[in-house]
Amino acid sequence: MIATDVRNRFVTEPQAHHIADRWNRVYPAMRTILDTVIKAQRAAELPTVDIARLERVRREMGQQDRGNFKLCTHDSGAFSISDAFSQVREVVNVTPIGHADAGAILRLAGALADLVASAGLARLSEREAERAGTLPVQLVDGGRREQADLAQTERGTR
Repeated sequence: MIATDVRNRFVTEPQAHHIADRWNRVYPAMRTILDTVIKAQRAAELPTVDIARLERVRREMGQQDRGNFKLCTHDSGAFSISDAFSQVREVVNVTPIGHADAGAILRLAGALADLVASAGLARLSEREAERAGTLPVQLVDGGRREQADLAQTERGTR
């Protein structure tokens, strides 16, 4: 995954690199876990998990890893922190407790959860500031200052 593909105006470039590092370290293990569980569940007489859901998660995680995950057909591909968090949670649900990579997967889930929560708070703060008629000071477009300044200037002049 390329860290600059994280497209969320509330995620700074250092945060994106941090997530990319964690993701790159643990993605192969998550993929292997999903492959193993899906294969075992297909062979079972009575599957205990929703195989179709895990296949969707595996496909979407691959798209996230390649940077071509799309929220809708008209979007350009990107890495979505909220969708990545949901996908990693699905992997956590099927990861054996004693798995060698369980800690790394849980740390990735925690880092994504923190970013999702902070982005949600930033969005809420922004909405409240707009209702109050003030503009919050923040970075937009992944933390690129020149675009942030331009966006805030344009918002302030409209």
